[in-house]
Amino acid sequence: MELTSVYKVKEWLIQQIKSGDFQYGEQLPSHLAIARKLNVKTDDVYDAIDELITEQVLSNNLEEGASVKSQHPFLYPLGELVSISKMIRAKGYEPGTEFISFDEKPSTSLDATTLNLPEKDYVTIIERIRTADKQPVVYCLDKVPTRLLTCAQYQNSNESLLEAIELNSSTKIAYAETEIESISYEPHISDVLDASPHEGLMLLKLVHYDQDEKPIFYSFNYFKSSLVKFKTVRNRL
Repeated sequence: MELTSVYKVKEWLIQQIKSGDFQYGEQLPSHLAIARKLNVKTDDVYDAIDELITEQVLSNNLEEGASVKSQHPFLYPLGELVSISKMIRAKGYEPGTEFISFDEKPSTSLDATTLNLPEKDYVTIIERIRTADKQPVVYCLDKVPTRLLTCAQYQNSNESLLEAIELNSSTKIAYAETEIESISYEPHISDVLDASPHEGLMLLKLVHYDQDEKPIFYSFNYFKSSLVKFKTVRNRL
């Protein structure tokens, strides 16, 4: 089967990226320049670039045109309970934490329903930014029944929330249910993450359970979509 001109352009662009001739984030040459170099029609170049944008090899800025899609430095495995610190350290960065607030408040009806608590039972609320080499990566809001973990107990721990809960309550976390949602912009969170209004966020809402399937705590983790991508394994039933 004869290879099409669109295939020729796509493969040339891919090889230019692999060889480093086109750097990640770099804008592509003009469609006309590519067409002349490869002796193809400009329509074929348009089609090839459109396909590579769909396949997430390239990205498209309406003002500047197509460019090589920048790589995500971090990979978070959705099928495992992996700490954010481990994710950051695995790529050679130093994880850190910037705390925004600690509080102990009566549970709202939503807290009570999610954590199976009596209404107005106290919950410990921890708001923090997880960093890599002091640069913000994830905004975290965690809510834990105060009977399992107080603010003082957490502040005296090694900053691992799971370990602090297990140490202070003899509770073992077995698994977490996770919901994923794309957030286009959220003023407060985008601001503390140094994310522009044009940069999306990925929200992971997690409810952690013990071995008896009792909810232990729940979290809102907002990841900068330019820095983190997610991976999971889906089995065919």
